[in-house]
Amino acid sequence: MSIAKINEVTKANSQRICGVVASAAAGGLPGIEEVNNITVGSSFSSTYSLSLNGTTQYANLGSLTNSALQPTQSSMNSSGFTMSAWVYFTSGAPTDYVLNIGQSGTNNYYGLKVNINTGRYVTFHVFGLNGTTPGAGSNNRNSLRTSTAIPNNVWKHIAVVVPAGSMGSPMNRANWKIYINGVSQSSLVASGNQNVNLTYSGNSSLGAQTRASAQNFYEGQLNNVAVWDAALSTNNLLAVFNSGTPIDLNTNSGNYTNSSDLIAWWRFNEGSGTSYTDSSTNSFTGSGVNTPTWSTNTP
Repeated sequence: MSIAKINEVTKANSQRICGVVASAAAGGLPGIEEVNNITVGSSFSSTYSLSLNGTTQYANLGSLTNSALQPTQSSMNSSGFTMSAWVYFTSGAPTDYVLNIGQSGTNNYYGLKVNINTGRYVTFHVFGLNGTTPGAGSNNRNSLRTSTAIPNNVWKHIAVVVPAGSMGSPMNRANWKIYINGVSQSSLVASGNQNVNLTYSGNSSLGAQTRASAQNFYEGQLNNVAVWDAALSTNNLLAVFNSGTPIDLNTNSGNYTNSSDLIAWWRFNEGSGTSYTDSSTNSFTGSGVNTPTWSTNTP
């Protein structure tokens, strides 16, 4: 958190304390009781982010088969699913993969994906089988993207929400939501096959699409990537965005009430090495490929 943001939080809390003391003087609850019950902002902060070069580097998550991070179509339909990340791009040319769940070692389409495409639009893919047939075309994906481009050299919080009841057969992608900075995007473009059967194959990764070979590398900084096995609401995601400052996702606070639904959270706050801790309770540790570096550029 920057000095300016710390000062802003401190000022806001001071104003709230003065307000309750004044309220007490006017005949409200005892001043000390009100002061003791004020919720003071968390000391949580992000010091580092993962820096990726856009050509060779990414984080390997290994095989997630039968884990909460490879939900079945049925389980997603039952409980919902949310994926989010803080992104900062230094180049706008290629497709940059943020989250690649369950696809490596094959050129066929498999798994769940969040990327920023060549138009710089946030894109969500459900990849799998067309009936029982694998492939790498529009019949093997169900996709939704924004019409709002992500600019370079600025931090943005993005999120994809799959509500319960929207992953049947056919999938109801009209109910899927994509958020930028806590705002649900109203103009979304759908494509592909709503009857695709979600299927996984191979390892998962952050910052690249790992097919038969790694590709679509992320160029820039990546911070606080998180996954929940629930559909977060607009109020939940506004709290996660927190006016541009990441929050502690393991602690409920205000309109963020989803800590028990958190199944993965890579803070990328280590600052050294190439091992990336999952700060949820599930230990989905990532490992750097081709030595990603660290940056003090953070939200």
